[in-house]
Amino acid sequence: IFINNYFMWYSWIFYILFYGKIISINKKSITIDVNNIGYVINTPLPEVFLKDEKTHLYVFSQLVQTSKNSYIEEIYGFKTYSEKELFLLLMKCQGIGPKTALSICSNDLNVLKELIIKKDIDSLSKCKFINSKTAKNIIDNLYEYYQNKMGNENGSFKISEVFSALKALGYNDNEINYAIANIEKNNNPRDDVSTLIANAIKEIVNKPIDTNELNK
Repeated sequence: IFINNYFMWYSWIFYILFYGKIISINKKSITIDVNNIGYVINTPLPEVFLKDEKTHLYVFSQLVQTSKNSYIEEIYGFKTYSEKELFLLLMKCQGIGPKTALSICSNDLNVLKELIIKKDIDSLSKCKFINSKTAKNIIDNLYEYYQNKMGNENGSFKISEVFSALKALGYNDNEINYAIANIEKNNNPRDDVSTLIANAIKEIVNKPIDTNELNK
């Protein structure tokens, strides 16, 4: 099953999710074959992937100007939605660009979240690619977001994230509501957003065909 949803706006292409086979692994990137097209993906931990494995990647892309009339496309990919979420949040912090955000994402995600919620600048500044100034910057910008997210015990925050992600992937409301209803039946409070999104996509893909809809 191939899922590659993108939006075109002038010369910009924004990818949401790739599914394909890993064909090479380098120090800072991987190359993934998606429908016989190879994409070089910058990723925080290339070593977590295996050559020839088929996998989903949550991706973000941007065009970078290399000269007056020349641009290249840079694509950043993540194994989980939570990693991509942190990457995008970090880029909202003043002075943190995509390359720095990507490097920071090579740290343990759960440790970063815990230190942000504890407002532990000293410990956060000891993580890779983070100094004391950056640590304060991250906490000032992300504390409230993660505090609200962690404090939501009934999981509605996660479900709203799943809904938004599926909507961005192009699924309609009926498909999304069907998927969410089914994953809530087997809800595991420990499931992160990326797991819930993957489960929701499986529900949509395996949804029985409505013969009434076909006859309309």
